[in-house]
Amino acid sequence: MKSKIIYLLVVFIIAGVPQAIAQKEKEKQKAESMVLVCPFEHGSGREPKEAYTWDPPDQKVIMISLVDSFIRSCINGEVLKVSSTEDDKYEVVIAYKDYYFWYYNVTKPLVNERQTVKAGQSIGIYKFGDELEFRMFKEMKDAEPQMMDPRNLLECKVEKAD
Repeated sequence: MKSKIIYLLVVFIIAGVPQAIAQKEKEKQKAESMVLVCPFEHGSGREPKEAYTWDPPDQKVIMISLVDSFIRSCINGEVLKVSSTEDDKYEVVIAYKDYYFWYYNVTKPLVNERQTVKAGQSIGIYKFGDELEFRMFKEMKDAEPQMMDPRNLLECKVEKAD
């Protein structure tokens, strides 16, 4: 009887492993199929120097524009957080399903917490000369949110660091 129980446990564990791997791959493909509106209409992004070689990598994109500009929501979602930073700027966090999009170094926010936003909608003002940090996170069950690489999901050009 004891060997039967052990056998059944082993079968359930082995049967669950391929299913877990398939589920993880499905979630990865889902994230990769997501298209994010560029945070600037007339701007571009660049990788921060050396950030992707760190362990773990600092997977942010530095957004820059050659003119003062509106910062746009990259996706339909809900504004989760609008707060001031120590350098008199703001951070804005937008939630979409189990993803979070974090904008840091916003000169002036144009949205409020719990406000619903559409992709492309203005959420803040950018001042020429600043660097807007853009990050993407995925909420993980029973763990800290996982930082994700947004570079291949953005509609705008992201230049590689030299």
